[in-house]
Amino acid sequence: MSAAPYHLAERGVSVGVRSEAEVEAGLATGRLSAATLSWREGEPGWIALTARPEFASAIGAFRSLVPPSALAFDATLLLRLDWTTWARTMRAVWSAPRSAFRPSPVSAGLGRAAFWVLFCATLAAPLVYLQLVLTDAALPFGRRSILAGIQVVAPAGLDLSRFAAFFFPFPLAMVVLTMAGACLLHALLVLLGGGQAGFRVTARVVAYVTGAMLMLAFVPCGWALAPFAMLAYLSVSLREAHRDAAWKPLLALAVAGCCAACVATAFMALAVWPFFRPMG
Repeated sequence: MSAAPYHLAERGVSVGVRSEAEVEAGLATGRLSAATLSWREGEPGWIALTARPEFASAIGAFRSLVPPSALAFDATLLLRLDWTTWARTMRAVWSAPRSAFRPSPVSAGLGRAAFWVLFCATLAAPLVYLQLVLTDAALPFGRRSILAGIQVVAPAGLDLSRFAAFFFPFPLAMVVLTMAGACLLHALLVLLGGGQAGFRVTARVVAYVTGAMLMLAFVPCGWALAPFAMLAYLSVSLREAHRDAAWKPLLALAVAGCCAACVATAFMALAVWPFFRPMG
């Protein structure tokens, strides 16, 4: 009597019924993912194929054939991270986004991508604050800033409390904004018929590109180039990661950028409006 066949499902959608030999062949060649859920008659629930010991050799054989990630940050344990790993990852994102974000059958978690943004934002935060100060977006060191006829005098010297109030929330805010932007971008890609590789891939691309763009804080007036560099790198990286037509990520980025500009304009209007109200 032959063993009961395996009922398979991916992302909540059934992908058919396979025998043990067919499942093993699919795992060994990459046609099936180790995360695919499986169920056999008599079992209480669904189990990922990676949790079944009979398929351990097939999964191991396939993983040995998968080329290592082009992003060293992905392939290194957090406790072993060093500046070399960071530099290699940054170089891969900036110089070769096509190979850095090529489709991979091995799913990558979002935790490492979020930590990448946190790490890069922490490095960039002091320089971002300095640029805000020099452009009068924050109170300058010992100079006068005039907003709608109101003079605000900053104390002489570096205000450490004001710097700390910016430095600590900034990296966390960047992580939140990055993931929120990834959600919006992926939703737009899906509406356009793209993003077939899933949200994890979109979020990973957005996170790594955002971290790379934060390094423009090291360049004087680098933020003027950030929107253009972000558009170019995200369009190329998303197209490569999802295998989408070029117009889909470009249109999604254009709509997302328009939404972001509208939100930023609304916030600025709310912030400036009290200064234009009649006094008394």
